[in-house]
Amino acid sequence: MLHPDYLDVASGPIGRVVTSEDHPATAHEFFFWTAETESAQRLDIGHIVAAESEDVTAIAVLDDPRRYSDLQSFLDDFYAFDGDPSLPALSDRVEILVFRARVLATRHREERKKSKRPVKSGPVFFATSAAIEFALGAEEFSGTKIPMLLHENGNETDGAPQRTPLYADADYLMGPEAGHLNITGMSGLSTKTSHALFTISSIFQTAKDKKVAALMFNVKGADLLYLDKPVEVDPDEAPELAARYEKANQKGLPPEDRELYEALGLEMEPFRNLTIFAPLAYGQDPQESTVYPSDISARRLNTLRTARGEDTSVHPILWDLGDVLPHAGRIFDPTDYDDKFRGFVEYLISVRVESMSAFYGEINSAFDYFDDNDSSYWNGHHQATIAKVRNRFDGLPSKCQGLLVNGRVDYKDSPSVEDTFTDREMRVVDISRLTGVPQDLVVTKVIKSIWEKAERNELGVDKLIIFVDELNKYAPSGSRTSSLKDTLVDISARGRHLKLTLFGAQQFRSKVDDEVVGNAATSLYGRVGDEELTNASYRSFSQTVREELLQLEKGRLLLRHAHYSVPVFGRFPRPAVLMGSQGTVIYGQSAQDPATSVLSVMRNLTSKPPRITAIRSDIDGVPEERIYEALDAVSAAFRSGKGAADPYKNFVWNLKKPNRTRRNGGDASRILSGLDRMRD
Repeated sequence: MLHPDYLDVASGPIGRVVTSEDHPATAHEFFFWTAETESAQRLDIGHIVAAESEDVTAIAVLDDPRRYSDLQSFLDDFYAFDGDPSLPALSDRVEILVFRARVLATRHREERKKSKRPVKSGPVFFATSAAIEFALGAEEFSGTKIPMLLHENGNETDGAPQRTPLYADADYLMGPEAGHLNITGMSGLSTKTSHALFTISSIFQTAKDKKVAALMFNVKGADLLYLDKPVEVDPDEAPELAARYEKANQKGLPPEDRELYEALGLEMEPFRNLTIFAPLAYGQDPQESTVYPSDISARRLNTLRTARGEDTSVHPILWDLGDVLPHAGRIFDPTDYDDKFRGFVEYLISVRVESMSAFYGEINSAFDYFDDNDSSYWNGHHQATIAKVRNRFDGLPSKCQGLLVNGRVDYKDSPSVEDTFTDREMRVVDISRLTGVPQDLVVTKVIKSIWEKAERNELGVDKLIIFVDELNKYAPSGSRTSSLKDTLVDISARGRHLKLTLFGAQQFRSKVDDEVVGNAATSLYGRVGDEELTNASYRSFSQTVREELLQLEKGRLLLRHAHYSVPVFGRFPRPAVLMGSQGTVIYGQSAQDPATSVLSVMRNLTSKPPRITAIRSDIDGVPEERIYEALDAVSAAFRSGKGAADPYKNFVWNLKKPNRTRRNGGDASRILSGLDRMRD
């Protein structure tokens, strides 16, 4: 045998290569009939086998199983039993099960030879893990091996199915050689977001030679708002928190998922460096001429993560008119946003109108001019156009649903959604409670801004992953264009050279722009509807693979990568993070009493939080409002970088001070006295 370490000899031959006039073996596929052994009976679609030619070992994926007999037609069998299926067979008719095997790779006796040869008639074996890794190009990877899925073969090692990690080459997943990932599948059944999270975690854990960060948009409930929380907690370490997990019916990962993590060589850990951005809630727009985001607490934002202690990583998205004007075409109805309307908006941009008050100043100047002069034009714009713009802009703050404030925005040192990234940062933009136009506006503006930073080499990391769900909505196929579609196409074409990688997901791959999906060097497919499979996007798949995609269970995907000549099926475990409504049940305000809120805050501010029994003792008899005022003050001081060395001691000290009147939404650190003496 040429490569005994590639053939599972212990399981014995599982079949024999067969050729015929109608079905000859080629360099890319061969056929074999299976034995009646126990090992052979475990063969299934997607398993990987190995067979030999004169000087090569061919490693191939099983496809298209068919059972044959010597009957010429179905009628022969019908007549043999006189049309009565209850009659016993006079003799056992010989039947054979034949698999088609699509060749992944060939290994030559001479290492330098790369030519492919059809296999010859001979025994077929299960491929070993070493053979599978070779066939999937692991030896040719130029970058880090990123675990994507786990392949389970039909043979066994130590009584368990042979498992082999399916890797992606980091240089072909994130660049510079190739880049981008695309995931297709039916909503709710193919776990697209779950696999994107799993892949990002896998990259964070394995790509240790690079600084990597990720940007995601949360579009459904609290799905991505608690990614820094583990999927389970140890009752011995945090009994009170474990009780809340149990009450919320939040179960940990099942044993099979734990085994998958172990087999893939990954840790089950959440994203420790999580930053969340969300717009203002309705009616929370500050009326100051200059708005400072650091003055706005998470409880004034339109997000489901607002509980004390859980809001230290939550920050506002605030824009003034100067930020929004360049995207006016995304806000107003295209039939309403005509050339005259656009021309006046461009005028406002040219004269640097950057707040709603400045806008009304321009409008008032225009109508004062009309009152004093016998003219219908002001600065080249007709009175009717200016009146139309005023009418449309009157409802602009409401139309932007908490994104646009009346005054100017001054971030100072406050975190911004468009800031540079830090290593292993998971940045989530929460737009789940926005609708229609505002959602599109956020995605458009944020991605365009990040792309511009990439072009200036200001990302702050070596690789940035942008995950965009519903890609068919933002980069649709066809001639319809938009600034966001143009940006996504640009990212897919040039992003890998500018440290930017697009992870896209959609229900219908066929409805996404060809350039976007065509530039994705790695693609994953979950369960797909039959109306989608009829599209030309799937013509390279065999009929058997297409039928498999119609019925894939959760957690099983088909992976196609730049190094793979044939796509391969595999499984992945659930992300080891808290997803969905359980996050708000366990960590939301309704789950916290004052003592729990204090403990949650202290867990974020110090590595040695007090025991909850000590907290209950210290706050006993203190009005709830007073407790939260002191707690907010300590949190605000921490956000501003002026926190005390011992935050809990600072909190207790503030409890004893008399009540203070706080500005609505103001920075509570401004009302603290004696903070400097506590800092040391």
